[in-house]
Amino acid sequence: MPAVIVVDNELKDSVKEYGQIIDSVNESVELSKTLQSFFNDQSKEIIDKPGLIKKIYETSTASNLTKLSDREFEPTFNLITYILSQLEGSFEKVLNKDSQIIQNLIECNPTKQPLLRDRKSIKSTTILSILNTFFNFLPETSSNRIHILTTILSIVEASNIDYSLIQGPIGNSLVLWLTQANATDEEIKSIFWKFINLDDKKSYKSLQLIKSFTSKHTLNLNELHKLIKFALLSSTTDVSFLVNNTVASALKENSSDELVSLFTKYTRGELITSVPSSSGLSSEDVEQKSRILALGKFFIDNDNKNVFNYNEIPTALASSAEGFEALLINSIKAGVIEGKLNQLDQTFYLTRVHRFIIAGDEESISKNWENVKNALVDWKNSLANIDDIVNTSRENIVNNNNN
Repeated sequence: MPAVIVVDNELKDSVKEYGQIIDSVNESVELSKTLQSFFNDQSKEIIDKPGLIKKIYETSTASNLTKLSDREFEPTFNLITYILSQLEGSFEKVLNKDSQIIQNLIECNPTKQPLLRDRKSIKSTTILSILNTFFNFLPETSSNRIHILTTILSIVEASNIDYSLIQGPIGNSLVLWLTQANATDEEIKSIFWKFINLDDKKSYKSLQLIKSFTSKHTLNLNELHKLIKFALLSSTTDVSFLVNNTVASALKENSSDELVSLFTKYTRGELITSVPSSSGLSSEDVEQKSRILALGKFFIDNDNKNVFNYNEIPTALASSAEGFEALLINSIKAGVIEGKLNQLDQTFYLTRVHRFIIAGDEESISKNWENVKNALVDWKNSLANIDDIVNTSRENIVNNNNN
């Protein structure tokens, strides 16, 4: 969204307004008098610009600004930023990575979020709104944008702000913004993973962002671990779509790593029976989702049939009819398979398995291409007699009309 800082007054009037605001919350007139002394009464010219700049910074602290209401806070902070940009010559100088005004803003962020019915206390979303204005006000190529973005993520993390508020607006453009601001590849990767890890829900949208990101950026082992943990903590069962060529290459290079080995087996539909305790993952959750994928793989491996008796299913997946029915229902809910079960004759009618083709898995790719080839041959054969069928149908229609 576009950023707008609207100040109608001349600089001296803006400084005067700022002094009155701070004096008002402190029930004083001291600052207004001090600020007035920096101007020539007749010419309105600034007598001591460095001194005035110093005074603005000294008084625009959290101890003063947090006395403002939430409604007053943002326009006041925009006023301060405008004054400083006029005094220092540009927003770039005011909003650099060592910016005191940004540090002051961070210190205004509440440590405890106010209640919804609290209309007075400053809210973290107001802090984010100001940072958003700063970000949009800077040129696309400004390296200061990088610092603003990391500050936004830090505020979200510290304040437990709903991730969905920033997921779309930031996630869809984060890499582009960082690239335009000439961030290094390491900076881009560091900020991207910091952004992704803010998603406590491990949403499907974030998985898609990871997929897009890794298609263009390599992964070291630490970054690969972040991807794996995020994917396995997600409620999405089949995360094999994450294994693009870049991820497949990283998995291969780090195949001896315990967590990497686990993830490789998981995405290929191999049954997981244990999870490394050091991973921080829920063993029960991973193993349950693994059974769903293993069932999908079992159906794929038996693609010459579509009706299965309960007793044909490996006992490692389900040891009872009830257990198999529960597994089937969970698999259908997870979107891995489609079909209908018949509890009376204990059979399952398979309609479809949503196949997972994984980059780097040559055996799986070869088999899937063979399936495609066979399907095309069947289709070709079905068209072989199409002319005869059409002619016969036409003759039947003519004969019926004559009768």
